[in-house]
Amino acid sequence: MKKEKTAMATNTRLKAARVLKGLTQYQLAERVGTREIEISRIETGRARPDAERKRRIAEVLQKPAFELFDC
Repeated sequence: MKKEKTAMATNTRLKAARVLKGLTQYQLAERVGTREIEISRIETGRARPDAERKRRIAEVLQKPAFELFDC
């Protein structure tokens, strides 16, 4: 149960940062170098990004990775 709550918090932070930046999932995916479905899966908790993908997402969203993800 605790794991689900943590994942939800990560998902909420990631989506909020993306929306505040004015990006769609597609736009974020293009800038990160992945597919839109991968961003969707991360935001819904169906996928966990590796360290490199976390770094690229954080860079595009101009946030430290620790603010977006439970590292």
